[in-house]
Amino acid sequence: MNPGRAGATASDDDLSFAEKLAHLFEHSRDENGVRYTGKKIAEKANALGYSLSDAYISQLRTGKARTPSFRTVEAIARAFEVSVTYFLANPDEDLDRVRQQQDYVEMLAVTGTHLSGIDLNSLCPDTIDVMIDLLKMVRAQVVENRDSGGSSAAG
Repeated sequence: MNPGRAGATASDDDLSFAEKLAHLFEHSRDENGVRYTGKKIAEKANALGYSLSDAYISQLRTGKARTPSFRTVEAIARAFEVSVTYFLANPDEDLDRVRQQQDYVEMLAVTGTHLSGIDLNSLCPDTIDVMIDLLKMVRAQVVENRDSGGSSAAG
């Protein structure tokens, strides 16, 4: 059984890496229904091309090591056959941020407009969404004018 995020609660977002890793060891099973050991996870990760030791996994499980590299997180996630997002503090928030950035890049490419004069870190995500929506409207007008052969300015 490989756990997903389906049963996640708000408090799951506050779990440490060690607690999330412990949850995987507690609830995941290999193809024979046997709980994974640190050694087995290290072997699986190494077979996938990563370099991971049972000793380091033990340190991560106990919280003695607290800041694994992304490559280590990726190795553990792949060995357990879960997404790396399982270990993120709030994967939904991170995915929303990526979608915002994709929308912004698309708007920049189509409209030639950019928000470089604005400190985006000081804006709340809702404000950024409104700005992106505005740029989408501008883009729609640009495309409409281009398709209709019109040269009038959007206004």
